[in-house]
Amino acid sequence: MKKSAIIIPAVLLLLAGGGYFGFTKYQEYLAEQARLEEEKKRETLYVSSEEKSVEIERRDGEGTLTLVRGTPVETRVVPLIVKENEDDPDEEGKEYRLVFIDEEEYLMTDEQLCANVEDSVKEKSGYTVLPAVLYRDPSGPAIAQTVNKNTPVEITGYANLLSDGGVDRYHVNANGAEGYIRSEYIVRTPEEVVDTVPAVHRDREDIYGGGNAYTLEYPVLEKPDFPGNKMPRECRTLYLNKACIEYIDDYIEIANNSGVNAFIIDIKESDGPAYESPVIREYSPTSYEYAFNTFDDYKAAIQKCKDNGIYVIGRIVTFKDDLYAIDHPEVILKYAPTGEAYMIADAYWPSAYQRSVWEYNIRLAIEAAEEMGFNEINFDYIRFPDLINIDEDTIDYNNTYGETKAEALNKFMFYARDELHERNVYFSVDVFGETSNDYVAAYGQYWPMMSNLADVMCAMPYPDHFAIHDYGIPQAVWEVPYQLLYYWGLYINERQAETPVPAKVRTWIQGFDTFYKEPQVEYTVDKINEQIEGLYANGLDDGYMVWNAPSELYRYWAYTPAFYERVTE
Repeated sequence: MKKSAIIIPAVLLLLAGGGYFGFTKYQEYLAEQARLEEEKKRETLYVSSEEKSVEIERRDGEGTLTLVRGTPVETRVVPLIVKENEDDPDEEGKEYRLVFIDEEEYLMTDEQLCANVEDSVKEKSGYTVLPAVLYRDPSGPAIAQTVNKNTPVEITGYANLLSDGGVDRYHVNANGAEGYIRSEYIVRTPEEVVDTVPAVHRDREDIYGGGNAYTLEYPVLEKPDFPGNKMPRECRTLYLNKACIEYIDDYIEIANNSGVNAFIIDIKESDGPAYESPVIREYSPTSYEYAFNTFDDYKAAIQKCKDNGIYVIGRIVTFKDDLYAIDHPEVILKYAPTGEAYMIADAYWPSAYQRSVWEYNIRLAIEAAEEMGFNEINFDYIRFPDLINIDEDTIDYNNTYGETKAEALNKFMFYARDELHERNVYFSVDVFGETSNDYVAAYGQYWPMMSNLADVMCAMPYPDHFAIHDYGIPQAVWEVPYQLLYYWGLYINERQAETPVPAKVRTWIQGFDTFYKEPQVEYTVDKINEQIEGLYANGLDDGYMVWNAPSELYRYWAYTPAFYERVTE
């Protein structure tokens, strides 16, 4: 007999036996069965919160459990559990859903749950704790905008939810701009945007009676030690220009027969790149035409260096770039009265204020790190032109955001640090020897600020760059490089002390003669030794980098006795 045939007589019997009362009982019975069936229904929801995790209580009150947001949980559909507040019996009880985790029953509110994992991050606003980049895309490095410290932001989403319940980048609106920002730059309340270590500093003009003193803050930024990318305690380094790739075996032979353990090799010079870079082809086709080596030849040479145990540093000439200037005249320094390109020392300069210029150089740095395998990226010409103060009133800097030169360089370095450290790659910056002084140089470099962000400071106190009797030295200073660099190093130690966690100091030393000025001095191995000893006498012993523009093999071979003497590893 069909099931329906049984149900109909049963209804008739109920009606016959109890009339209306029997029918009502039957309705109640059906409703109870429906309720019981509804209570059995379960659905999968996700932990949701403004914090990385939530703490939930067992139904029996015998313990708690912490769940990170985004965790999927099986819940009973109908929230029927009402729990009274034991501390305040007059307070209305709170309604909970029953959650099943490893067959144990827990209680969660609807506010702690969401239907879609994308909605598990609930924070809606925040403030920036440091200058930061807004990225156009979830993974960067393309720049949509930059924001200053203590900028309020509206949080509208995020890129990726992490295993600890945090996010890697928030999607935000800030100052009318939209983009992704690294989560470590966001706090929830303005009270959390605390002052870091302040340091009053001044422009170079201030030493002549000007009044341009102002303050930069230095957050405590610990220096990294990347697994699988160990920086030598002391880098004894030779410079190799872009033409050296063809003769890389000869330079490796020098390293294998001396104390040399690092090379710094050109990636991009102002007159063109060292290899056929896809990034340069995209950003500066004119520059790409002057690529010196093929992509594959260059990559093979870098790998050969690494196979021989050599720590490899890639050098990028950053804000001096004639060929990029040809392709992008809209972002270069110009003469304000005429709008013509500003030239100094026979070179054109893309503006360090322009974010597109930043992006170009950082994209190239990332490519060189990922594709070529560099251990470290070195930014040279990370400044405005020297002697620019002579033409200060006639230059259009393309200063879109009204920043000081030091502020622009500071923000660029934050950007470089974030992108390279994310890839377990160190970065260093080249600065003039003048940065040993306690003022911001006219071209924007300031030692304490830059040492705070960089992993390595690479100053260029070449003896022939100093005035003949600097520091009161009676001889021409390039005749006595030990004394010169010893005195110079005293001031560097003062600057290092102004930074909470200073960078290593790996100094460029002179590997060329001073035959163009009197008295003429040939820089033999003895002069190399004197420079190194003058630096190391002040504890500036993280290594050195020998600058010889043509990277002359005969000269490097002649210097090898000096490279043997201070091997500390």
